[in-house]
Amino acid sequence: MLSADGGSYRDPSGRVYLVGGGDVDRRVVRGLTAATAATVERLMGEPFFKRMIADGSVVKTRFMPADDPVALSVMDRGWESVLEHEAVDFLTWPYEWPFSMLKDAALLQLRLLQMCAQSGWMLKDATPYNVQWTGTRPVFIDIPSFEPWESGEYWQGYRQFCSTFLIPLMLTAHLGVPFQPLLRSSLEGIPPEEAARYFYGLRRFKRGVPSHVWFPAMVERRMRNRGGDRRSPGAKRRQSKTSVLALLDTLGRLVTGLTYRQAATSDWSLYSETHSYEEGDFERKKEFVEKYAFRRRPRLLWDLGANTGTFSRIAARHSELVVAVDGDHEAVDILYRRACEEDDRNIIPLVMDLANPSPGQGWAGRERIAFVERRSPDMALCLALIHHLRVSAGIPVSSIVEWLRSLDATVIVEFVDRNDEMFGKLIENRSDQYSDYTSENFHSEIERCFTIEDRMGLKGGKREMLLLEPKSPA
Repeated sequence: MLSADGGSYRDPSGRVYLVGGGDVDRRVVRGLTAATAATVERLMGEPFFKRMIADGSVVKTRFMPADDPVALSVMDRGWESVLEHEAVDFLTWPYEWPFSMLKDAALLQLRLLQMCAQSGWMLKDATPYNVQWTGTRPVFIDIPSFEPWESGEYWQGYRQFCSTFLIPLMLTAHLGVPFQPLLRSSLEGIPPEEAARYFYGLRRFKRGVPSHVWFPAMVERRMRNRGGDRRSPGAKRRQSKTSVLALLDTLGRLVTGLTYRQAATSDWSLYSETHSYEEGDFERKKEFVEKYAFRRRPRLLWDLGANTGTFSRIAARHSELVVAVDGDHEAVDILYRRACEEDDRNIIPLVMDLANPSPGQGWAGRERIAFVERRSPDMALCLALIHHLRVSAGIPVSSIVEWLRSLDATVIVEFVDRNDEMFGKLIENRSDQYSDYTSENFHSEIERCFTIEDRMGLKGGKREMLLLEPKSPA
């Protein structure tokens, strides 16, 4: 089974195809034009590129034999040669990354650009969509972006780097404006003219803003008012190798110096220290999760409502990959930084409102695949989350349970009863319109969709841990 990837149509030099319908045996191949194939063959012989492959900065890639059945199938679609890339375990998009992940991806992009420029090559694109993650390690995946660099050629990717990497980072670092909703609403990023609206008054003098926001915005505004660039069609902007390397060095120091500072510490970022459990109950909860993660050994586990990752890290000891999702940016950024520090290389932390998960976006809704369509989990953790979805998002209990069943995975649920103080805190100053949120109704909905394999009470019966297996469709 060969299917074209919905996000690779923009570059006419090649097209990515997925081979195989399953999660485990899926392969990623790319058809190339004759000219691009010759460039890539030359690239693979370059020492700098071999170093990139060896240190994991660039996805492992090989040319497929021309008589390989998969290669023949791709070439039947009009391509001259075929590459095979090492498959990424789980696709993610920049509007799902916390600040520190986007920053690390930007630094990877700049480091690769510097290595290229020093060796007479360049990356024609500078978008975070060319970066994916092997756990907490960023990896560059767009091999045809590498091109030989003509002496004096201008770095064409500068504006794209600013719009999709630098400006989003500066908005969050300088102003505390979350970049995720902005990148989700515009896959092309935040252009300088749009960013200038945020950096008004004295804000325009913050580090990096005059050079990379206000000056480009002014130039673009003037060009637009003149009806576009008035230079002759054959004219090219020139830029020496020294100036390109100096610009990349300046951008690298600027990005490195950007830090995420939240005005007030998020309640949820301190949850592991301020939770309402007695120590014994919290340890029993951790033991319950570890016992079944160890027994099931999932290839892919989703931790839904992961917070700062206490249970993600427990599950990661016994899972090939954990995708840890939470709507609190501060908590997820902490999770990512701790995972990097502790070398937990099989956790991918994502910022996402689970009541509004990432949809399919771009052309035909297939350019950026929806979160729930990328790869199905074998196990999911749903710990102290259901009451938030019911009260804060207004989602009926029956809909939450049906959605969990749609994952077709083993699920560990922690149900928070109405008499728990955290539920009381959640409905404070709200009218109680949650008549379906009762232990009796929750268990009724669960038993309609799942088999309860194990259960354990916590906090004197105020909470319950359940191990659930999906029932076969009737």
